[in-house]
Amino acid sequence: MESYSSLVVFTSEDLKLFTNSFHKNNLIGDTQFGKLFRGCIKNLTGVICTQENRDVTVKIWDEKSNCLNLDSDDEHLMIKEEVKFLTHPSIHCHPNLVKLIGFCCEKEVRGVVYDLNPRDILHNIILKDVLSWTQRVNIILQLAGVLEFLHTQEMPYLVLNICESHIMLDWDCNIKLCDFGLISGGIIGEISALKKQITIPIGYVDPFFAAKGGYWQTGSDVFSLGVILLGLISTRVLGLERPKLTPDNVIHIWAKNEYKPNCSLVHKSLREDWGYHGEDGSTITEVGMRCIEFFPTNRPAMKDVLERLKGLMVFQRFGDTRPNKRDKKFHIDFDMAT
Repeated sequence: MESYSSLVVFTSEDLKLFTNSFHKNNLIGDTQFGKLFRGCIKNLTGVICTQENRDVTVKIWDEKSNCLNLDSDDEHLMIKEEVKFLTHPSIHCHPNLVKLIGFCCEKEVRGVVYDLNPRDILHNIILKDVLSWTQRVNIILQLAGVLEFLHTQEMPYLVLNICESHIMLDWDCNIKLCDFGLISGGIIGEISALKKQITIPIGYVDPFFAAKGGYWQTGSDVFSLGVILLGLISTRVLGLERPKLTPDNVIHIWAKNEYKPNCSLVHKSLREDWGYHGEDGSTITEVGMRCIEFFPTNRPAMKDVLERLKGLMVFQRFGDTRPNKRDKKFHIDFDMAT
């Protein structure tokens, strides 16, 4: 590993201590290449200066990350690239990207520690059906915002493996992207031949690339955003496991079968929320459908998605603090999405 003076180099024993030996009760969820755990750095551990207990997230890479069949020189490829990416001056201050405290690169455990006390991963929260309409739309706005930020860097980035299991939410429902196993561009450079062997989670992969091959492009991230958008508004979610490809459990197939021009795919339960406006339902559905177009040239750029989302009626009402039907209050922070 390169030297990163601002980060703590943890041992495998440290990570076990933070997570109670990776206890199942601390498991948040699976990622494509490992697992996410809740952790706590106690003020008596001595590994980091803290006046009180500090809640963190610990991500470890497991045997699934060995699918590359890397040799000994490259076995830490993903963690090296993630640390390099998240500590870069142009990246590390973005509010929707996780903040690194440190990392561990031992043979027994490869992992990173994030400065984040998470509510949960988006996948689990969608399954619990606890998000209001305004929260769902703001999550989409924030995701579009951080992807637009990455796509418009001087040297643009592609994330590629974007899915609900790779997005964490804090207790204010702000998103944090937390998996960069297939990231390319920017300071990372072109995606390696080794990583091209990896399959993007089924249901989120760009169907044009899957069918035609060629080079990944920003439109591939737009497609994944569209799948997540349509899942959030219809209360559907697809896991990382490989499901049968049926119209009902693959979101973009289901949406194309259900969609008619000017219609809304918003679930009926969300239409009862005080923040919901009928025009928003059809508008955001149309945005999602454009994102999942088969040909990348027919998909909008991320900046155009962002502008359409900002024009929704729900964001014109962000000063309204009336509780919604789920007895919650919500604040929309436009700065979080830009």
